[in-house]
Amino acid sequence: MNSFHQRLMARFRKQEAFSRGYSPLYAALFSQLVEWLAADSAEHDPLVQWLLETGQVRQTLDVTLLLAAGLHKDILAGVPEVAALAGYFPSVGGRRQPDADFGTALRDAINGRKETLTAFIQSANVQTNETGRGLCWLLPLRAMPWREVCLVDLGASAGLNLAADKRAFRLLAEESAETLLDTGEAPPVQFVSQCRGELEPLARYERMNLPEIVDRLGCDLFPFKLDSEEAEQTLMSFVWGDQVARLKRLQEGIAAFREIQAGDVPVHLHRVNLPDELGGFLQSAVPPDRSPVVIYNTFMTVYLSDKGTSFRETIGRWAATRTQPVLWLQWEPVRSMDEGPEYGWCGWTADLWQGTTHRHWFLGWVHPHGTHIQFEPDFCFLSPP
Repeated sequence: MNSFHQRLMARFRKQEAFSRGYSPLYAALFSQLVEWLAADSAEHDPLVQWLLETGQVRQTLDVTLLLAAGLHKDILAGVPEVAALAGYFPSVGGRRQPDADFGTALRDAINGRKETLTAFIQSANVQTNETGRGLCWLLPLRAMPWREVCLVDLGASAGLNLAADKRAFRLLAEESAETLLDTGEAPPVQFVSQCRGELEPLARYERMNLPEIVDRLGCDLFPFKLDSEEAEQTLMSFVWGDQVARLKRLQEGIAAFREIQAGDVPVHLHRVNLPDELGGFLQSAVPPDRSPVVIYNTFMTVYLSDKGTSFRETIGRWAATRTQPVLWLQWEPVRSMDEGPEYGWCGWTADLWQGTTHRHWFLGWVHPHGTHIQFEPDFCFLSPP
């Protein structure tokens, strides 16, 4: 077993652990791939050898996500070769639970679409349009004493989270199910987060209004253009096929994005190779120093060559050139601290540059999809008076 084989198997195993209890269908899918990769006969298994040959040009995380998305895209499109597997996917009305026939259906689907899947895995880009992640900036910004802001998304993909102010969020106390906060303009509630930890400050957010957003900017190595039905289907394919509510949220996010695009402050997406071109992007794309700037990124540093370690220095150096404040918010894996309360959770952090001062806070832990949050004491820094 070569190094890539071992790393790919380990990555599928991590994906299985992350999805267990959250997405039973994808836990079964990832588990089946682990079983095939770990088998004594793996070196003689044509499917395993195809996967290793196809995936070796990509990062292992990308391979796991692109294989799953490529299959889901075919299922959403109704491709005949994946019909048996589609019976397990609620996204197209499938009702079967993973059973003894699931592995056969998965193997047949892959074998029937190898050519298409090869092209997708080797050329497509992972799209992380989890539209619940807009809470990363939406909640903290309610507490800031600013009249207007320029909003900047690093790793924006299609830019859907730049329209988070058009969505409706509800934060609930995990133990009591008490509503702590409703936010957003669009009823009914679209996103619900179960919260624990330092909850008292949330009670004062209800009366706080967002600053006016005067610019909406995003950057990505491959900005995703929502210019066709096929493009929308590609975005949908990256949502796990038993997460029907998330698919609905994505479709609502696309509608909110189109509403923003028809207004006075549309989203502008730029092609930027992060992290190397971040400084140049901030210098050239962000408007003159007329308003505070809010920069955010959510679960994207894992895809970068340096895992985002250079962001702080680059943003700090650029922020020092401005008179208006710069607030940087993140939902990202935190490697310098002990693992969070649950496997796969991200650290929610804030950095504020204002004048000659810079402060950093650890606001809490959050599930990458925003469904669960553990607020830490630093969150009180955002508490409005």
